[in-house]
Amino acid sequence: MLRTSTIPKRRSKYDAISNLCEDVSELRERISRLEQSLFRGLWLLIANLLGVVFSLIQQGIFLNH
Repeated sequence: MLRTSTIPKRRSKYDAISNLCEDVSELRERISRLEQSLFRGLWLLIANLLGVVFSLIQQGIFLNH
């Protein structure tokens, strides 16, 4: 005789679709945060590189005079 606890509960396809939609939504949020972090890091890198370039240009100008 089967116990009711060992019989897997049937899930409707709507529950599966709902869970999938939640997972996709969570994935989109994570990707969005990752993109924001990457762009922020890229802008900081560009700003630092520009600062180094301008600093080198400034030192070059002052050394020539």
